[in-house]
Amino acid sequence: MPCGAVLMLVVLVFLATGAAWAAPNPHQVLYEYDQRPLAVGKFSIVSVFQERLFAAAAKCQRSSSAQYGSPDGAIGANTQKAIKDYRPCNRAAAAARQDPTDRGAVTIGLWQSLMPEIMPYPDAIERANQLTFALEGTDFDRVEFNFCQSRNPATGKRFIEGDRDCYSNDKASYLTWGPRGATAGHGAEIQQIIVLAEKAHPGLLQTVFGPEADTMRRVVLGDDDSVETILCAAWANTRRRSDLRQRFARYGALPEVQEAYRMVYEAANADGGKVQRFFRIYQALKPIIHRDPTEIDVAFFIDRATHGGAPPGDLAPLIAKMQYFVSRTRIVPSAGQMRRQLGAWLPSAHKYNDRLARDAIFLIDDPKVDLSDAHRRIWQKRSGLRASSFGLSDDRFVPAYPVMPVTGYEAIKRFATARPAEKNACPAIARKPRSP
Repeated sequence: MPCGAVLMLVVLVFLATGAAWAAPNPHQVLYEYDQRPLAVGKFSIVSVFQERLFAAAAKCQRSSSAQYGSPDGAIGANTQKAIKDYRPCNRAAAAARQDPTDRGAVTIGLWQSLMPEIMPYPDAIERANQLTFALEGTDFDRVEFNFCQSRNPATGKRFIEGDRDCYSNDKASYLTWGPRGATAGHGAEIQQIIVLAEKAHPGLLQTVFGPEADTMRRVVLGDDDSVETILCAAWANTRRRSDLRQRFARYGALPEVQEAYRMVYEAANADGGKVQRFFRIYQALKPIIHRDPTEIDVAFFIDRATHGGAPPGDLAPLIAKMQYFVSRTRIVPSAGQMRRQLGAWLPSAHKYNDRLARDAIFLIDDPKVDLSDAHRRIWQKRSGLRASSFGLSDDRFVPAYPVMPVTGYEAIKRFATARPAEKNACPAIARKPRSP
């Protein structure tokens, strides 16, 4: 067959299948500061983008990049100013009559003009995860002990500040680390992260934790009672508490550890599995709503999986209720209306106002969702963020969510690893805290 005929056949097949090579819209917004900084993490690719942006803006204005501050992964007023300062030198944006960079937004075109091809712009799933990161407010180098961490409602003091009573609003976590709130308690996410990081990079734990490496190994292998005792003993010792925080900061700053962290949370037996349940619900609804989950839907799923209010294992009753909800009238509910109803049927077991405020982030952009004044006030007080500020839209869809295999940690037989000295070092009151 002649080459021309082959080419024509390929074109005809391409058209017949409806396939399309859709180039990204250079004017599509990725991030937009709107009075509330978008703190996506100092270890994120956004920090690299800021570094390049600040240098380019300073060069364009023939000034110093110091005026924009240090790249910190938080898109705020300084980033907005740098974008506007760089615009005269950004040929593509300058040639356009209207471009979101006019108001200081980060667009696909702006990103591609500053970043190498090996550093592509964050896709919708990554930005959805960054939204939850911004709400959690902790980076990979932050770790907190959860023993007696709450203040006495009567005195305003904590146990380690001299109060005689111990209060905790998170009794079963023991230690909380990083952007998704990984714990060493019943969830054992910290242990799983260590196992994956050590499996991929043997000796890393010893290198970073030094004399405390044995402590962390015993945390990984210990049963729940041992984990509580070991970490309580470390917390009760001021020097060790400070030392472990510093070592976790160095550990969390390593890219290989951050990768292990992400793998744990994307696993089928962790948040990845919870997000997958949401996708199964929408797959069951697709014959009625004729679409996949939207970008904002996915952000809602991820935040619910992280903070509480994910679907149960048995999806059938919830699917039946949602099928009735979306088909009860001839007009299919909007994406926001569906999220609101789904959230109402998946109440969070704790922190009701926090959950209400976070849900508003995924509702506020939908004009068909009417939030009460009280709901808006809670949202404004807690975050005031919008999903659209992270470039997420209900007009674009996400057909699937990547889920990692289970970590295998559950197959490890855990046993008593706490030492007698640690049992004596842990204050008895810390193991039986009061609720604030």
